[in-house]
Amino acid sequence: MGRPFDTGGPAAVEAAVALVPLLVVAGAALYLRAQHTRYGPMTGLPGQLTLLALYSGTALVAYAVWPLPTHTDGLCVRTAEPAAPPASGHGLTELALVAAVFLPVGLLARHRFRRGPLTTLALGTALSLAVGAVRGTGLLGVYPCAYAETSWLLVAMGVLGTLLGWLTARLALGTGPGRLARGWPGAVPDSAVPGLARRLLSGLVDLGLWWFGAASALALVRLWTDWEPSPEAAGTVLLAVAVVGAAVLPQLRRDRTTPGGAALHLGLAEARSTHSAARWRVLVRALLLPLPVAMALVLAPLWLAPVLVAVHTSTALLRPDRAGLADLATGTRVTTRATLTGTLPTRLVRHREPGPAPAGAGTGSGTAPGR
Repeated sequence: MGRPFDTGGPAAVEAAVALVPLLVVAGAALYLRAQHTRYGPMTGLPGQLTLLALYSGTALVAYAVWPLPTHTDGLCVRTAEPAAPPASGHGLTELALVAAVFLPVGLLARHRFRRGPLTTLALGTALSLAVGAVRGTGLLGVYPCAYAETSWLLVAMGVLGTLLGWLTARLALGTGPGRLARGWPGAVPDSAVPGLARRLLSGLVDLGLWWFGAASALALVRLWTDWEPSPEAAGTVLLAVAVVGAAVLPQLRRDRTTPGGAALHLGLAEARSTHSAARWRVLVRALLLPLPVAMALVLAPLWLAPVLVAVHTSTALLRPDRAGLADLATGTRVTTRATLTGTLPTRLVRHREPGPAPAGAGTGSGTAPGR
């Protein structure tokens, strides 16, 4: 296997190709962790809108950096050619694409985050200017020239798409009879068995952090030093990072989970209790599932990795406790962090039963508040 993202181009370009998706995955992990910390599980329409916000942010980054060239050969040839006449402008498809990318920003600002038109306008303007700056400067100077077209018209279309999304949410998605339910979440305790979609999302976060993290490390080493990693060294780095993420880090955490599981507030418990799984069980489970998948991606044909995941998931589809094959073999169960630690969402409204009034309260004999 070759070096991850071995583009054959300049070291700075190779680092950018690896670091951009790593930053997206890391940002998604922090966003998901914050949502679970505040509100608990993402369920119903608010949960879907929370995920839509994540997808919308990913789409904005993808549009800003697309197509993210892997080399610079011939990239700036077009700059030496005569510029196109201003009357040519942009095609309707390109303008519609920009508006469509920014439309969820305004829709979510109104229906999910409850922001007014002025705040939404400021947000859309800032995002549109930032996207235009990235596209117009060749990823902020990483590339020798701009590789994607941009103009003030595209920036204006981004702002217009944002406002159109806000108006759509205001007129068509408002709460009330015959309309959709509210879009903002309400905090609930995270005590149910985590669904397969949530566990799959945590696995994707782990996969992204592992692959792009190792690729970024190799690219930065190449950028800052004269060392050229060989294919064998690249494979060794990938496997070493997999061991750290899947086997070492869970041993240091109370919930015994990986970085992706921590982002989704998952944990690993004993099969017949709500206590954290024993460390030796966590290690054996890592040897049965995540590490073989990592080895398959690095050393074996790519089709083997999804086959291993499908074999593990086969029992989880049939059991009410969603226990996978590796869980059954090691006596563990994937649960939530709240089940292991007893923590509640920070935005949860706690009801307190009214008690007897303190002595002297309401008699007029106490000291006035604030004095």
